Amino acid sequence: MVGPVPNRQDEPLDAEAFAHQRRLLKSAHCCRPVLYQGKQHFINGLTVHHNGPGVGMIVWLAGIGEAIDSADVEIKPSSTSEEGRNA
Repeated sequence: MVGPVPNRQDEPLDAEAFAHQRRLLKSAHCCRPVLYQGKQHFINGLTVHHNGPGVGMIVWLAGIGEAIDSADVEIKPSSTSEEGRNA
């Protein structure tokens, strides 16, 4: 039988970045637009990579042929707030 992990290996190193990347994944999965440079775009793809001790994410947006750092993409506010729910 396997017991609980004795260390914090399952906790993200950067909780804020993890939450943002998780919301980007949900936006892609649910076909919700995101904001980049003040304009709405849909996510075509997401790439996760090691970024020093943490994890970075590259976003590919419809209509834009270049890779964009996930920190530069904003989540479009919805009419019904999902903060507090599993986003």
